[in-house]
Amino acid sequence: MSQYWSEFAAIALAHLFAVASPGPDFAVVLRQCVTAGTRAGMWTALGVGAGILLHVGYCILGVA
Repeated sequence: MSQYWSEFAAIALAHLFAVASPGPDFAVVLRQCVTAGTRAGMWTALGVGAGILLHVGYCILGVA
């Protein structure tokens, strides 16, 4: 039974690092902030968040 907890912890740690690392969404928001200012970056971040929320929503509903 204890081996399952160690495997779970290893997988959870790997997922934590994967989620915490910056990806393409971060690059888009950063580019908008640098080129168009903070306000544009905030709107871009809200758009990215809304897109992720939509994707998670239809995955939870089983549409994906």
